[in-house]
Amino acid sequence: MISPTGHGIRGNDKHGFGMYGKPRAGNDRHGITKIHSGSDFIVYPIGQEIMAPANGLVMRIKYPYSKPVDGIMFSGIFVRGNDYEYTLFYFEPLRTIIKTKIYEGQVIGHAQDISIKYSGMIPHIHFHYDSMNPELFLRLP
Repeated sequence: MISPTGHGIRGNDKHGFGMYGKPRAGNDRHGITKIHSGSDFIVYPIGQEIMAPANGLVMRIKYPYSKPVDGIMFSGIFVRGNDYEYTLFYFEPLRTIIKTKIYEGQVIGHAQDISIKYSGMIPHIHFHYDSMNPELFLRLP
């Protein structure tokens, strides 16, 4: 697997850490510290091409939020591989990849700016891999 942005993982900002398993800013409604369940790969510049981190079949477009923020509908994709699944968020997928096979390194869309929703958050692509730490499987830049 590769980084979907070609860059490393987001460090700490006012919203927490971008690494898998690290604390997020704020607590849930029961006062429990939220833990990050994916890895956030830095986007630079906004609009940059996003690459498939691994082979798989793009099952569908997926939306992290139910409504647009400042006119932007944040989106991503859900991908199924032979023995794994992953989700990528905060990019505009190419419409031609839906219901098709994608390959590691293939351009699959363009980065959105998540700092529009969360001021002060470093722009990134969120990579969620089978409820496991994707950092263990990646060849980092």
